[in-house]
Amino acid sequence: MKKQLLIIMIVITSVTTYVVSDTSDQDPNIVPAQSNKDKSVSEPVNSLVNTKTGMDVKSTSSGVINTVSPEQTLVMWSEIKTLLSDGKVDVSLEKQLIYSLKQRSNSDVYLEVSQLLQQPDDNLTSRNQEYLLSLLASVNSAESVSLLLSNLESERILDSNAIYSAKKSIQKIARTDTHMNLFQSTFSNMNSDNIFLPDIANAIATNASESSFDFIINQIDAASNKSVIVMNSMQFITQEKLVPKLQNIINTREPNSEISQVSLTTLANMGQYEATAALIQWSATQPSSADSLVGELFYSAASRSPSVYRAIEKELNSYDFSSDKIKETIQNVYSNR
Repeated sequence: MKKQLLIIMIVITSVTTYVVSDTSDQDPNIVPAQSNKDKSVSEPVNSLVNTKTGMDVKSTSSGVINTVSPEQTLVMWSEIKTLLSDGKVDVSLEKQLIYSLKQRSNSDVYLEVSQLLQQPDDNLTSRNQEYLLSLLASVNSAESVSLLLSNLESERILDSNAIYSAKKSIQKIARTDTHMNLFQSTFSNMNSDNIFLPDIANAIATNASESSFDFIINQIDAASNKSVIVMNSMQFITQEKLVPKLQNIINTREPNSEISQVSLTTLANMGQYEATAALIQWSATQPSSADSLVGELFYSAASRSPSVYRAIEKELNSYDFSSDKIKETIQNVYSNR
């Protein structure tokens, strides 16, 4: 019986841990209220003080909401910094700091973070850069992202764990296009041999809009040491609204140029209806000698999405093909679905 109770307690503990760690995007200062079955009336709003951080707190029937002043944010940061110097992390305190900095920037905190980031991680006990880069990405404000990217520009990140943290932080920030201007300015400022330059280029391509697509093409046309890096990043373009832009490149540039070939590959990588329709339109004008390339493009596209088959079914017979062989190749892709 005791053994069964022990197993049940372990399961409950594991579930509780998962729920807590799965709420990282929620307000960390919201403490779940007691179940309604334990209350006969709603609680009034009461003022109290968080004994750990000295925050002003308001308690309501729906939970506890912390109102954080700049001074209190600095206190939290000071505690985290002290723990960090001992190789420790307080996850609860960290979440409160992240939430506070999301709500209101704090120049004093960012100044101290900047100073710590200039001290490279060079042993197993000092992990300042690794931790702080991840912290800045979690805050994900204009100020925090600007500070993170400026440190990557300076090439002070040399430790392998810190480099990994920096790359993961860039990916996290690049989940949306919120900081596209910062990514573009960072790319322009970085040296061509900066180890993070490909990551920045990929971040720009991942969320590329019409204007940022023009930025990408301009960088390629500049024929600098960065051009190849930008061209390689085009594989991450997924926005279907950019299909007309890619078509324009294919139709106006030299057919065998690298930018034309990369644009065709980008359409195939999208694996979307409009992108496939554009490939069909292009294929209709190609000579039979392009049969191998056409086959590669359509099989690649088909491996990404069933939308490709729908596009072939609806669009293929809308065009008069210069080569029956190429049309047959596309039909074979459809038949092998």
